[in-house]
Amino acid sequence: MKLLGLVTVAAVVVATVAGAVPAAAQEAMDLDRLIDRGGVHVEPGTLEPYSGPVERMWSADVVRERGTLAEGRWTGLHEWFHQNGRLSGRETYQDGVLHGPAEMYFKSGLLSVRENYTNGELDGPYESYWTRGALAERGAWRSGRPCGEWTSFGRPVVFPSCARP
Repeated sequence: MKLLGLVTVAAVVVATVAGAVPAAAQEAMDLDRLIDRGGVHVEPGTLEPYSGPVERMWSADVVRERGTLAEGRWTGLHEWFHQNGRLSGRETYQDGVLHGPAEMYFKSGLLSVRENYTNGELDGPYESYWTRGALAERGAWRSGRPCGEWTSFGRPVVFPSCARP
């Protein structure tokens, strides 16, 4: 058991000397400190694209926005929050482009919109809700256009097929 502990300590020392820092150890950069240059967030001193976790605060203890930047562009999960601390929305990015699920929420915490993106365009199932939680719309998107059968504010609507050519 003591040998395992000694090996772990040795590995940490070697990683530290080699300059390796676990990604989880990187502290979040204040997003307000970065400069937005056409969708690329750069560091003010060097004007180099920033990579790592970022956050913006409403107050000292209430997060306004958080996520991760890679070469100055959003990557992975990006979340923002209402002033009351509840989740306002979350999006998924790949290489700075919306790609994956996205959701928006009312201040009450109820779901407002659930949608999906592929390479920056709406693509896949879509739902939107009224402030009290009742369904407002349900349908699908394909390459940025509504498709197939929808329920839109209580009425059926039919768009061209969702089948890919």
